[in-house]
Parts: sequence; structure tokens; C-alpha cells
Amino acid sequence: MRLVGALTDAQDSRRHAGAVRPSEVLALLASASAVVVASGLASAPAASADSTVLLASRWPSVPDGHALSLEDQITDRLTLLGNALGHHLDLLSHDMFQLRVDARRRLAHLRIGGGDSEDLAVRLDGDIQFDDLNAHVCARLDVALRGHAVRLELPAFEMSPVEYRGDHGVELRVPLFVQQF
Repeated sequence: MRLVGALTDAQDSRRHAGAVRPSEVLALLASASAVVVASGLASAPAASADSTVLLASRWPSVPDGHALSLEDQITDRLTLLGNALGHHLDLLSHDMFQLRVDARRRLAHLRIGGGDSEDLAVRLDGDIQFDDLNAHVCARLDVALRGHAVRLELPAFEMSPVEYRGDHGVELRVPLFVQQF
């Protein structure tokens, strides 16, 4: 910077006239052009430049793979695994246990129970919505005895993991009063 300022400043040219050598100026210009070429700031003449090569070097292309991310692949496989487990449990329990899982929406549907509505049938049916830590359950209880059926809508409740003095458990939070606005 000092060399360039000395070359361009007319007042200080008398003071520095003997200090600047032509070899220093050539070395400065050569190093500056090397920096420009290395950083890619220098452009080729318009006649010899290929526009596709210039665009490809400045704008990277879209990746070739359009596959799902690893997180989505794991989520889909967990959904398949949960539904396969639910199908096998349904077959093994003779339609007494049913489980359906949708891991993308963090939702599960669970049905326990069975029986004949002519004699006795008891079914607990519910949807479970998972958030980061808790499970929100909306359930109903269906009871049928000798052709008379009763459906009880249970209050929505939350299940949350807890720990007390090293013992792990589940806390059920049942609302006593619900106000909606």
C-alpha cells in the first residue's frame, strides 16, 4: 500500500523518487495478478468463454438424488415396523388387540377388547398423539350386554414419564375441569 501510495501521490514523489525500483513494481504487479487469477476474479475474454462453463462454476447444480432424507426413511420404517407388529398381535390375539401407527404424524390407534355383542363385549378404543415428551390420549369405552350397548367417552388425559428416587414410572394427568373459549 505504501508503494502504491508513493507512486500515485504527486507531492511525495520527490521524497520517494529514489526508493522505488522497477523490479519491485514488477513483483508487485505479478503477485497481484496471481492473487486475482487464484481467487477466480479474472475472467476470460468473452469470445473464448463458454457460458455453460461459467454458469456451472458459479451456480452449483441440484443434487442428483431425490431420495428421502435419512430421518424420513427411519420414520417410514418405524411406521412399517409398528404396523407389522400390530398386525401380528391382532392375529395372535384373535382380534382382541389392534395397533396402527403413523410415525410421521406421531399418532397411534389402539384397540383392546372384544366379545360378542349378544352376550358380553368390552372394548377400549383410543387415539394417542405423541409430542416431544408426553402422550395425549383420547379414548372411549364400549360395553355391550345382551344386545344393549353403552359408549362412554373418557376424558382426554396425558401420560408423562416421571422419576422418583431412581424409580421410573408414568404419571397420568386427568383434567377435572375443562374450559374452552
